[in-house]
Amino acid sequence: MPEFRSGRPAWLAAAFCLAYIALDVSSGPEARYQTIAPVWHPAAGLALYLVLRAGAWSAPLLAAAAMLAATITPALPAQPGLSLLTGLLPVPIYLAIGAAMRRWLPGSACYASHRGLLAWALLATLGSMAGALAYATMLQAAPAAAAQPWLERFTRYAIAETAGMLVVVPVCQFLLERSLRADYLARIAVRETAAYLVLIALVLAVALRRPAPDSLAYYLLILPLAWAAARQGMAGAVTAALALEAGVTVAALQPVAYPAQMPNVQMLVLTLTVSGFLIGIAVDVARRASDELRDSLRLATAGEMAGAVAHELNQPMTALSIYGSACERLMQRGGNEAQLQQAVRAMVAESQRAAEVLKRLREFFRTGTTTLAPLSLADLVRGAAASFAAEAAAQGVELVVGPMLDAAVLADRVQLEIVLRNLLSNALQALAGMPAGEERRIAVDAGVDGAWVWIRIADTGPGIAGKVRARLFEPFVSLKSSGLGLGLAISRSIVETHGGKLSVEPGRHAILRITLPAHSGAGERT
Repeated sequence: MPEFRSGRPAWLAAAFCLAYIALDVSSGPEARYQTIAPVWHPAAGLALYLVLRAGAWSAPLLAAAAMLAATITPALPAQPGLSLLTGLLPVPIYLAIGAAMRRWLPGSACYASHRGLLAWALLATLGSMAGALAYATMLQAAPAAAAQPWLERFTRYAIAETAGMLVVVPVCQFLLERSLRADYLARIAVRETAAYLVLIALVLAVALRRPAPDSLAYYLLILPLAWAAARQGMAGAVTAALALEAGVTVAALQPVAYPAQMPNVQMLVLTLTVSGFLIGIAVDVARRASDELRDSLRLATAGEMAGAVAHELNQPMTALSIYGSACERLMQRGGNEAQLQQAVRAMVAESQRAAEVLKRLREFFRTGTTTLAPLSLADLVRGAAASFAAEAAAQGVELVVGPMLDAAVLADRVQLEIVLRNLLSNALQALAGMPAGEERRIAVDAGVDGAWVWIRIADTGPGIAGKVRARLFEPFVSLKSSGLGLGLAISRSIVETHGGKLSVEPGRHAILRITLPAHSGAGERT
């Protein structure tokens, strides 16, 4: 974590002091002692962020800012010494909370998981309660403060300190940490943000007209908070919470008709804030899991594609070897120059074919995009089946390819070969465990149905259990004890990317069907 040391420009220290004083004057302990009673203390969050950035180095600057704030707006004007002491009171508490967070919750671990958030909230609450206990006890002996009950003063202080830390620290980190700022701004720089901020303002305008226990409108504030958190994760939850706290504070700075009800508002707003954070963290965790799964699927697809690429490169590489040998013999014999040029041109063509395959693979790794081109349905199916002919014969499996229609599809050949190779491989493995004497047969056929072409691969294996059939294409669901359960999920994703569908047909045996948009009409059988 970057250090905020003396080498940094002096204006950063001055900016912190000015910000701390401004926030403390508007909602500090002296404001909570009065009937204004704001619901949070954002200066506490700013101070804690400074401690997180600089550690013990922040103590002198933090103490100076607290003393200035206590001098400008003393909690007890008649007792300047006690006012100064109460202003300095939270400084060691901020240092202690910051030291604990730097050790146990470094970086953004506070809101990376629910456990981190709860640990952070517990630290902030315990620290705030310790400060509130000392603050309320110190002011209890002051005659000017005797009119306010000790428990009320304790409650307001503790809740406001906790809310200030929970909201302001992530806001500062999101905005001031370079590693987090870009993602945060990208998430909230949308029209939805303005919409839920307007909704918060409208609800507050209605709710604050009546005391908290009597106005059900307060509970409508969960809607924009949940909306922001569900759509934008922790970034949205923090933004909405900041708007909510700021809105209630602005309203509270006006003459308050129900000062005795402010603790209810404080507790409600704090509860809503924590609820929004919990939703935001759940959304972020789900988003990270989705991204990790997508990366896993992409890597697994790369593995499947490697097999198709190896098959695709085998022909041009073999041809290059043959043409190269022919060129060598022609040169040794002093052969015909026209034949030599023809062989060289063939080598160039085969090398370009290999380069095109590798280019498509590289583009897939980088962007996940497909390269579409018209493909003959017959060539696609027969080419994929031919690569399994020897393996099927070695296992005693009859591989039958039915008559093909002269149809075409607009597709990426390499990716569709991945699908066909995966389905044929699964069929062969299903038949490998069949008892001796049982029929071992794989039938591959294709046809045209209106504007669609279909490819069907059926085997005489044990079939697919009913409890697995419904989840067959989900990631990590496998029919094989050693399988990862990604092959069919990847295959379905590829087919759907081509605008088609991969499905399993009912029956005693396994029948997989690929449906794709036709690129041209059906013709004669070949």
